[in-house]
Amino acid sequence: MTEVSETEEKNKGGRPLKFTTVAELKLRINEYFDRCDPHTEMRRVIDGHGKEGNALWVEREVLTPGVPYTITGLARALKTSRETLLDYESGKYDDKADDIDAAGDKFSDTIKDAKLRVQQNAEEFLMSGAPATGAIFWLKNNAGWKDRQEVDHTTKDQPIPLLAGIAPATLVVEDDDGGTAPADDSADKDQQS
Repeated sequence: MTEVSETEEKNKGGRPLKFTTVAELKLRINEYFDRCDPHTEMRRVIDGHGKEGNALWVEREVLTPGVPYTITGLARALKTSRETLLDYESGKYDDKADDIDAAGDKFSDTIKDAKLRVQQNAEEFLMSGAPATGAIFWLKNNAGWKDRQEVDHTTKDQPIPLLAGIAPATLVVEDDDGGTAPADDSADKDQQS
């Protein structure tokens, strides 16, 4: 008889997880955000032209532009799909992790935190004064934001008198015999059967 390893036993009947530890998942997520944030890196850039018009190249440290955080970008950096991220976020794999990190986070906590960071990035862009259409679209479709208008039908917590000045204070109704009487909402004797 052969001995079954712990990993094989854990993944019995299914595909092995992309990440075996929460720490590994956090590391990959942080690498994604670090790549998106402005940072300096060495690049080969043109430093002028020689006598014959050829470009003179030098290695120089340059500041990269920031790239917006996205769920799709996060999924690609983790070499997975948006659907798999949703599975991790739902807690589906929490009991399959080899560990829970020092903060007590599980896979689901880690993905939720990363998605909040993506949402925060979209919100900050929205407040930056740049054209906001894309950020608004993202927040509505990915973060549960909604356009909602609320209309207050009261004035200082009092109902608005809709008919004030239009209708008389007392409504007078003409009877069949030509007489008049104040309107009454109660059931009339001749209307009861």
